Amino acid sequence: MNKIDFTASRRQPLIGEQSYLNMLEWFEEDAEVLREKLAEPTDDPRDNVSILKAWAYRYWNTFELRLTGGDDLASLAPYLTQVVEAFEDVAVALDDVPDAHYYPPFVLNDMIDTYVDYLNLLSAAVLLHREDLIPRIYELIAETDYDGSDAVIETLLSFYLLNRPKMDFHFWKPYTPLFNAITQQDPAERAKGMEKFVKNWYKSMKGVAHFWGKHEQIEPDFSPYFGYWAMCAGAFTYLHDIDDSRYRDEMVYPKDMVEYARSQPRNSVELEDGSLILRVLGGQACPTPGYWFSPAKPDSARHFKKDEIMPVFDSAYGLTIWQLDKPDGTPDLL
Repeated sequence: MNKIDFTASRRQPLIGEQSYLNMLEWFEEDAEVLREKLAEPTDDPRDNVSILKAWAYRYWNTFELRLTGGDDLASLAPYLTQVVEAFEDVAVALDDVPDAHYYPPFVLNDMIDTYVDYLNLLSAAVLLHREDLIPRIYELIAETDYDGSDAVIETLLSFYLLNRPKMDFHFWKPYTPLFNAITQQDPAERAKGMEKFVKNWYKSMKGVAHFWGKHEQIEPDFSPYFGYWAMCAGAFTYLHDIDDSRYRDEMVYPKDMVEYARSQPRNSVELEDGSLILRVLGGQACPTPGYWFSPAKPDSARHFKKDEIMPVFDSAYGLTIWQLDKPDGTPDLL
């Protein structure tokens, strides 16, 4: 990639090609060092957890940097598997840590950076159509103090998993405009609220997030900046089919990922029992012909044709989400 190509293809203008390439090389070298450390015997399982966590973040930061540098999204989508597997290794290693020293792979209410990472990982899976990874990303917080504890995360999970709790509480104040936006029933108000969130997201991180201002420390040999991304804005924009024309050119908004998501059909999520779940917000076009139902209204089950607009109900349940019950062509069970 020559200088002109990199400048044209990068998705954020804060990093140069030399720093980008040097950081990718450094990530690979550091991963090798961590691999050697894992081979060394240790009496304290917390040592392995620390190494595996550093390893997982090398994968995640590589993903962020490659996204920022302009890598093709079709190549980044399969790379997410390695990211998730690395964090799953952390979760497995944590099982050997004594209860007094245990902590989940993602502690969501201590540092906002960790919250942003988890929400971005989940949002990346949504936008790159890695629906298969969403249950696995959820499992990283399942049965911990952070399971069913944050309204933003739970609203996102509710599009893909069953029986997620409804709540108003969320851990971090900078995400209040986002939550207000996604709970609006009126599409215009939803777009207006999302615009406010996107345009103020980075500013709201000052004095709160450790990643704020890292681009000012970029040097040719090393960069602590991997990209500033409010991927959740993209995920909710896609899921709610929000008109993003008023904020799509904001630097932190992953417009390429949203376009990628919109260019491909939704995939079902396979649950532990082998059943498949596909959920769509009311007001959107039906992606798959068949029988659908909505928990927002009793006896709502009905057949929809492909591209037929799915109704919205005025209900105390909240947003109208339709779930595919039986796609056309499915044989009847006797």
